[in-house]
Amino acid sequence: MNSGSNPAYGSATPLIEALIEFEQELEANRHSLGFDLGLIMEHSRAPRYMATPPDVIPFAHAGVDGIHYGFLTDFGLEKDLSQAPIVCISPVDWTGVWVVARHLQDFLSVVYTENSPLKRYYASGQDYTGHAGHRPPQAIDERTALVRECFRERFGVQPIQDMAAYIDSLRTKRKQNEAAPTLNGLGIPTFPSVAKQRSSNKSTLLSVAEPFHWDKQGETVRDLFRNGSREARLAFIRDAQTRHLFTHSALRVFVAGQLRSMGLSEAATHLEESYYTVIPDTMES
Repeated sequence: MNSGSNPAYGSATPLIEALIEFEQELEANRHSLGFDLGLIMEHSRAPRYMATPPDVIPFAHAGVDGIHYGFLTDFGLEKDLSQAPIVCISPVDWTGVWVVARHLQDFLSVVYTENSPLKRYYASGQDYTGHAGHRPPQAIDERTALVRECFRERFGVQPIQDMAAYIDSLRTKRKQNEAAPTLNGLGIPTFPSVAKQRSSNKSTLLSVAEPFHWDKQGETVRDLFRNGSREARLAFIRDAQTRHLFTHSALRVFVAGQLRSMGLSEAATHLEESYYTVIPDTMES
């Protein structure tokens, strides 16, 4: 796993730092943000997994099954991290990654209200309700109740009144802004600067599947990055990750180079870190 100094969280930094400070205060008093609310903050540069999208900046984890949470930058489209969507990444889940909150402040409301959407993917509000109806009510002991109340007061948390409706709103908004679909459901949103130039993405999307052989399929991938729309290229990157194609080093090297040529050097570095190696800038064309 990676280590080092804290990554830059931009406008979200004050709230992230406040959460870390709160976590430390709880621990000094023999309480726990992780045990009582299921949230463990990253105090240094967060580790990345093969399932961590390159346009996600992790800031916390659940302490189980590699589940972690991060800001979704949508490949640089979201400049203000305090308003960026928050995603859950679950390396052991078939879905892999999904949006859990509109932004960081809303994420705290989800943590406080009912945190099962932070560990399990719900395709819709109805899906959530169906599973929630089979869960027995969870008893909250005095210790946990105290931590929850301190958390609510410290961060001005507003409980989510209807979690099913909230989940539906997340899924609907994401779909409305989608320019290209992806296997993991995140999709690629429309980039305003190229919206008027873009032709139909459906005709340019490249199907992703195993088995993958660079010597046989590499030229098709190169052609996509030479001639495809920005959204089609980014959709391929999402799908290649979902299908675990970046275990193929030649493809990984090529895509890292292409990300850099698209002005997405940070995403390229993140892709490299997810595979615990630094990849040189080669095979860019």
